[in-house]
Amino acid sequence: MAFLNWLFGRSSTKGWTVSENGNPMLVDGSTRITVFAQDRGWKFCIAEVEDRTEPYFSEAYASEQDAREEAVAFYREEPPRHQPLSVSSAESRRGRWEAHIRERTSLIEEIQRLLSENPALGITALRKPEAKVASHIKQLEWQIAQYHRSDVSPELIALSERQAQTLAQLAKEIGARIKGQQELRPSRGASVQDSQLTDELAGKVDDVIDLLASEPVMDDEKRERLHRRSMNAATTKMLDQGLTFGKASGAPDFLNRDEASFRAFMREADQDLSWQCGTVTEAFQRYLATGEVPAPHYPMRIAVLLRKARDFAREKQFLAAWCKHFPSGNGTTYAKIVERAKTCGAVPS
Repeated sequence: MAFLNWLFGRSSTKGWTVSENGNPMLVDGSTRITVFAQDRGWKFCIAEVEDRTEPYFSEAYASEQDAREEAVAFYREEPPRHQPLSVSSAESRRGRWEAHIRERTSLIEEIQRLLSENPALGITALRKPEAKVASHIKQLEWQIAQYHRSDVSPELIALSERQAQTLAQLAKEIGARIKGQQELRPSRGASVQDSQLTDELAGKVDDVIDLLASEPVMDDEKRERLHRRSMNAATTKMLDQGLTFGKASGAPDFLNRDEASFRAFMREADQDLSWQCGTVTEAFQRYLATGEVPAPHYPMRIAVLLRKARDFAREKQFLAAWCKHFPSGNGTTYAKIVERAKTCGAVPS
């Protein structure tokens, strides 16, 4: 009775002992309440030891104290005092999706403003918004289903569907501008007679080559200075706004997917020369602004896809332009790019 008098009194923090496993524990006759860490949180278990009935296991809570208080409330048959992590995680997930939808509105407005205020944008300048628009269109194909599963508000789901329509219109507008610019550009002539690239894909590769070839090489001191500045800015955002490093540093959205969807996405993207060209363009422009050296996977895929398309001349031109900026071969894939460039004669052996 002393235990029950205590338990049904005011306190929920006194009387706890430590089990053999080192977990907080309360015991009353054959009833044992144990609190333990699990699933990135704390759970409680209420067991009737003598009658061997199945013990009750709670959901996970944010802290040990929350789990203790919930154990007492559950035993008393009182209303819950704290939300389990599953509820707070769902709310957090819904909040992140809703914030993402609102952020996309700002991005769309930014691209619309860029296009309206700069009617004479060149092809290279148009590639960055083109890549952003294409990335968000692909994201929305699977994200809208996630919005429904995460109980995103119907108003914001409707907004995301309108965003998909607006992005499709922007993609058409940007594509038309790029095509018009390509028609005005003097013909380079066929790189090789048996190239299997379409004119559109050849133009995108040429744009990347032009960007790399025309940009002066950045010296080590400037690169380190830019990288230091960008890392400090990202760290400040992480601390002030609670962002992940990817979000704070402005990393591409496709890198923030869960592992399964990222792998599925990359299986398709690895065969998409247009997407690879846009990704390399954006990564190189990011390098010029932040000093962050681009990942080598994407330029390697461009070289591989050009070889598959039998456009050996463009492969050589691309590798020469790429290795102008990144000639050292640091890391396995970078070393393979440099070796590939040497083999095809893009750089001296």
